[in-house]
Amino acid sequence: MEHLLALGEYRESFGAFALFAALHSICAHEPFKNALARWTTQFFVEHFWRFIYCALSYAALYYWIAVLHWGQHPDSNIWLIDYPEPMWRVLVVLHLFSIALAYVSFLQSDYLEFLGLTQMWRGLRCLLNPSADVTDLALFGTQRLEVKGVYGWIRHPMLVAGFLFLATSGPSRNNLVFLLMYTMYMLIGGYYEERRLVRIFGEQYLQYRRQVGAFTPRLRRLVSMAGYKG
Repeated sequence: MEHLLALGEYRESFGAFALFAALHSICAHEPFKNALARWTTQFFVEHFWRFIYCALSYAALYYWIAVLHWGQHPDSNIWLIDYPEPMWRVLVVLHLFSIALAYVSFLQSDYLEFLGLTQMWRGLRCLLNPSADVTDLALFGTQRLEVKGVYGWIRHPMLVAGFLFLATSGPSRNNLVFLLMYTMYMLIGGYYEERRLVRIFGEQYLQYRRQVGAFTPRLRRLVSMAGYKG
């Protein structure tokens, strides 16, 4: 009961994060983008929406939710426990691994494209020079399915990197509550993202899903990639 009452102090954080998660997912999916194209133009959606979407997401997460969550509970930033030295070293290694995993995932997905900078630059080129020869992009997660590299080990490495980063951060109540919210988003958002990818890629994605785990590598995949038979 005491823990439930403590979580009740974060109702504004839960509400804000739930609203952010819902809008973040809806605005990335095709029905919304198709509607936005009808309200604006297809050119705008293809070239400028991704950058605006990322910028708004960043602003909402860091200048609204983070301020609301950590700013309203400054006394809850104190660590609840002190890790023993061996455990602390393990957590530091895992924390650094989470950063490396996020970095590799962004590189493989082409981070300039992921942030919408590539699309925006192409759109500006077309506006400034309509006769410019601009080739089509095979966009990550929409026209291009990554199944190799880090995506050959887990299907959602960016979400896993975020989870590991938070889980290995300081064990304050603020961090633990935010980890809970993030975990809920990771599971629910990952489920709906899977449905979107199945609609787009069909059997290709279903086969990929059978071979590669969502958030952890599958044992048979590890054995296969290590070159063993069993």
